[in-house]
Amino acid sequence: MKARYWSLAIILILVNYLIFATLFDRLVSSDFGPQRATRTPAPTFTPAPAQAPAIIIPTPTPTPLIPTPTATRVLDPNNASAAPPEPVPQDEAAAQAEIEPQLVAPGTVNIRSGPGTNYPVIGSLDANAPVKITGRNQDTSWWQIELSGSTGWVASSVVSASNAESVAAVAGPPPPAAPAAAAAQPAAAAPAPAPEKPKYQFEPTGWYDDGNAGLTRFLGDIKDINGNPVNGVFVQAKCGNFSAISFPSGPVGWGPYRDGRDWPAGFYDLTVDTKPVPCIWTLTVVDTDDRQTVKAVLSESIPVEITAEKSIVTANWRKNW
Repeated sequence: MKARYWSLAIILILVNYLIFATLFDRLVSSDFGPQRATRTPAPTFTPAPAQAPAIIIPTPTPTPLIPTPTATRVLDPNNASAAPPEPVPQDEAAAQAEIEPQLVAPGTVNIRSGPGTNYPVIGSLDANAPVKITGRNQDTSWWQIELSGSTGWVASSVVSASNAESVAAVAGPPPPAAPAAAAAQPAAAAPAPAPEKPKYQFEPTGWYDDGNAGLTRFLGDIKDINGNPVNGVFVQAKCGNFSAISFPSGPVGWGPYRDGRDWPAGFYDLTVDTKPVPCIWTLTVVDTDDRQTVKAVLSESIPVEITAEKSIVTANWRKNW
């Protein structure tokens, strides 16, 4: 079997060899075989057409124009006013307006009859409306401007001027007369000084003593500055270390029995003993809650003498505020 396989393989190899050899031979013959020479064709000559002779056309010579004289108007010097004025070109007029001294105001400002606020107002200048400057005062604090048929003045501090370097100073009108001074009025009389406020709220008025009635007693009336009775006021009587305080003035009453409830308005009554107690007593208006302790002293302490013959004292008081 092996021999048979080897025989088939050898046969196949030989067949393949013959096929590839034949193909290779043909390929070499077609690419590298001898080439045949090809003849290059010669160029063909084409004759150019004959040119026609050039024709020269003569150019006519222009005839020079003779200028026609223009008539010039001659003005009679004796009648020169009859000639109309030559119009000024618009550009020249605009240029002339640009170099004129003028001013504008940023807002409405007053126009016065002269260079000063003491002159009357004669009109007003609208905002951003240029006007021609015709003069100034000596220190250039006011400009004179051109109005319709007249002139006026505006303060330089409220306007903006241009091309005004060469504006000449001019004299303004005389200032208006000052108004007559009002007649001097007599000085008003100085108000009377307010009375000095008293040192104490209460002060004594109308004191006197009375004969012995077997008592040591102090009594009186308490009124305000208008004469009206004042209720609820306490009076202290003091002799050495001993002191006593009255019931409140008026029909106020005190304690469980409402002592003094029948008193007249503003009246007080203080009996310190049923016999005369000779002493230099002092009477003082005080403030108290219990008729024992003094909270505040409301008057000056006034001395009064009690003797065996005169032991009843009437002491009236006035409330100042």
